[in-house]
Amino acid sequence: MYGDDDFSAELAAGLDPDSWVWLPGVDYAAGWRVARRTADELNGLLALCGVKRSALRAIADTDAQGGPVVRLEGIAEGWLSLEELLCLAAHARDELA
Repeated sequence: MYGDDDFSAELAAGLDPDSWVWLPGVDYAAGWRVARRTADELNGLLALCGVKRSALRAIADTDAQGGPVVRLEGIAEGWLSLEELLCLAAHARDELA
């Protein structure tokens, strides 16, 4: 890649075949449907809290065995919003205790 050997090495080191190779007989669709419902619920909660979908969103996925996985993906603005929400929740929890 234009003489950038470090980039190629980092890219190759980050590849995990267990995370992208599909196995025969595994029902990935079922796991994804569960993850999708959960991601939709989380995205709804984030929206209710004023977090823009373009800043932070939950994404449905599956693991190598077909289990549901929900990933959070976002930009710095979204992560800062989540940090603020978690701090508020922690403070509210402390007040209730």
